[in-house]
Amino acid sequence: MDKLAGPLAGTSPEQEQEIDLSQYWRIVSRYKWGILGLAIAISVLATLIVFSMDPVYRSTVTLLIEQKQAKVITIEEVYGLDGSNKEYLQTQFEILKSRELAARVVRELKLETHPEFAPQEETKQETDQTSFKLDWRFLLPKGHQKNPSISDDEKFNRIVDRFSANLTVAPVRNTQLVKISFESFDKALAARVANAMAYAYINSQMEARIAVTEQAAAWLTVRMSSLKTSLDASEQKLQAYREQNDLVKTGDVEGVLALTAKQLQDLSERQIQAQFKLSEISKRYGPKHPSYLQAQYELDEADIALRQARKNAMVVARKEFRLQELMREVETNRNLYDTFFTRIKEANQTRQLETSNARVVDPAVVSSIPVKPNKKLTMALAFVLSLMLGVLLAFLLDYLDSTFKGAEDVEARLGVPMLGLLPLAKSKTKSNFAQATFLEEGMQSFAEAMRTIRTGVILSSIDAPHQIVVVTSSVPGEGKTTTSLNLALAMGQMERVLLIDADMRRPSVAKACNIPAASPGLSNLVAGSADMSQCIHHLEDGNIDVLTAGLIPPNPLELLSSKRFKEVLNQLLEKYDRIVIDSAPTLAVSDALVLASLANAVIYVVKSDSTAFHSARTGIQRLQRVNAPLAGVVLNQVNFSKANKYGSYYGYYDYYGTKAD
Repeated sequence: MDKLAGPLAGTSPEQEQEIDLSQYWRIVSRYKWGILGLAIAISVLATLIVFSMDPVYRSTVTLLIEQKQAKVITIEEVYGLDGSNKEYLQTQFEILKSRELAARVVRELKLETHPEFAPQEETKQETDQTSFKLDWRFLLPKGHQKNPSISDDEKFNRIVDRFSANLTVAPVRNTQLVKISFESFDKALAARVANAMAYAYINSQMEARIAVTEQAAAWLTVRMSSLKTSLDASEQKLQAYREQNDLVKTGDVEGVLALTAKQLQDLSERQIQAQFKLSEISKRYGPKHPSYLQAQYELDEADIALRQARKNAMVVARKEFRLQELMREVETNRNLYDTFFTRIKEANQTRQLETSNARVVDPAVVSSIPVKPNKKLTMALAFVLSLMLGVLLAFLLDYLDSTFKGAEDVEARLGVPMLGLLPLAKSKTKSNFAQATFLEEGMQSFAEAMRTIRTGVILSSIDAPHQIVVVTSSVPGEGKTTTSLNLALAMGQMERVLLIDADMRRPSVAKACNIPAASPGLSNLVAGSADMSQCIHHLEDGNIDVLTAGLIPPNPLELLSSKRFKEVLNQLLEKYDRIVIDSAPTLAVSDALVLASLANAVIYVVKSDSTAFHSARTGIQRLQRVNAPLAGVVLNQVNFSKANKYGSYYGYYDYYGTKAD
């Protein structure tokens, strides 16, 4: 048999299967009454809650916050404040939402006495809560027992918290407007609080700006005193220097400098003329002539006079430099003093003409229509959301339930054909041997389902009959032994059939057929300790032969993999038309993989509402890796009382008489 194609060949079934809306609809239909009941219950609860709630009113005031306003003086320059930056408005919004501003309004309106914020029953409620919390405190030493009373500050903070929870500050996008809204059970209080918040902000900003101006004026006054002292000191130093150097007038230094420059020029010309004269006399009379000596004397006098004049000029220059330095110092101090004097005058005027940076554009009014609760919308949303919740819970429950429900699950999850469905059947009579449901009276549905499986096995191998059929499952307890026995009984009506118990880990065929457990069986036959006539038992009621497991060997896998086991199996094939082997589960041990390599067909048993998807998928993948001839899957113990909830395949099996009432 070719290896089965499908999700197990490489990709997961979730990746390959298309979205089936009908499957989702079946899930919803399966849980429809639960979904509807949940929706009705939540809707009724929401209705009761909504109609028991007190109406809430909202009032809104619109405030304009200006970044720049007309003023006498830009006093912010003194402190580095600038209202033109982009963060300014955001800063004002945060101030509006500040706890300090909320506390100011609470105090102004005396809301600590209002029943909405300080209810009368709070004291009793807190007392009850406190008494409950204090039940354990008597165990502590008296020194460690805390005072349960609440301080006034804490009570006030709680009131502010409640107040802030009902307050909303929302800026209008791309404008300098901000809306201040307040919600309250008292419609008049809502309008009063909203307006109070706006004017509290305006007043706080006025106070802050006046405070800044006063601080600036005080700072300027202090600075003025030091500047006045510096100015006086610089003027005194200038006057003292003038008196010390006989520079009474400002132009005295300039006159001396001009005279000195003229003197230096004359002396330089005199020196040049003396040098020229000395040179001429030296050429004409020689260095020893009296005229030469006279000329040399004149040149020396000119040099001495020039050097002295230069010294005098340097002294005068230093005086002039020092004088200019002192004059600049006086001028600088005077300019600073005059500037600050002007600033302090402007600051004093600003304190009288200071204006706020905000104004009320649209004051809050008393609203007659409550904003909460919206009864119709709430009930509609409750119903719709509860329906959605119910559907989600249904999908969640279906998702978490990773077990097989029907044929569609088997084919979609495993990609393996279905051989048949075995209904959940409870034995009503005691037959000659246990679990022989096929032979019981009143179990026609089970018998017909087993005949369907028998037919599927036979028709799948018309040209090459499946002489060896291995029945296995994922884990113990899924009904593989029951399926093996009843399949053998069904085939025994037509053929010579041998049922072999090859599950040597947990053999159960002997017990099911009322054969003594100590009877020799397969292990004895393979080991040669007993002959075939001793090991094979004939069941007259079912017209089949049974080969039990026999003595359990220490390593059953070695026995099943041995050459002797194959020889015994070939001998049995000569005697029987069909051999049905009850194998060990695939996930527990590898016995089934060895037997599958010797079989002509492998039947995989899956228990409905029990076997997990991944368990069956893993088991089948193990069989496919050894190229096992997988004939199909048998879904066992299907509860047909709820079968129609899971898919249309069940209707297909109803013609056998399996449909529940």
